[in-house]
Amino acid sequence: MKPALMLLTLLSPAVAQAAVPAKAKAVEAAGKPAAAAPLPLVPGARKITLSAEGRTIAARVFGEADPRTGQIQAELAQLKQQKLEVVGAASIDVDKLEGVVRKEEALQSELRTRQNDRLLSLLRALPEGDRAALVQALVNPAKPQNSAAAVPAKPAN
Repeated sequence: MKPALMLLTLLSPAVAQAAVPAKAKAVEAAGKPAAAAPLPLVPGARKITLSAEGRTIAARVFGEADPRTGQIQAELAQLKQQKLEVVGAASIDVDKLEGVVRKEEALQSELRTRQNDRLLSLLRALPEGDRAALVQALVNPAKPQNSAAAVPAKPAN
């Protein structure tokens, strides 16, 4: 809604209603937005160009799944369920909720530490050129593919 129209709405709803073009009223009545909806934003997977040696090292470092990571994720899912049960109860036991939240916090911290350790071990093992490519990809994440589509187009006169 344009600022002038908003001002009219505040001053006099009847005047503002008369100021709305008939086409806009028909579109609103149909339940359709006046402008085309932007395309959904799709996060782009940023491809990191590594040398053949770098790809081999990355495959070795990340090739084996960390068994503890799977355990942590399973425990976090259980804690989420416990938290829902505590919050959904007729009377919320704050002490029980605190215990669940503290366990969740510790597990998330452990998970983040394990992920960071693997990343740092990969960085240490990579040759200098591959390190730079990986760090640049981490520091400058990919932008959504449809970011230009989110900018509204100028209305046709």
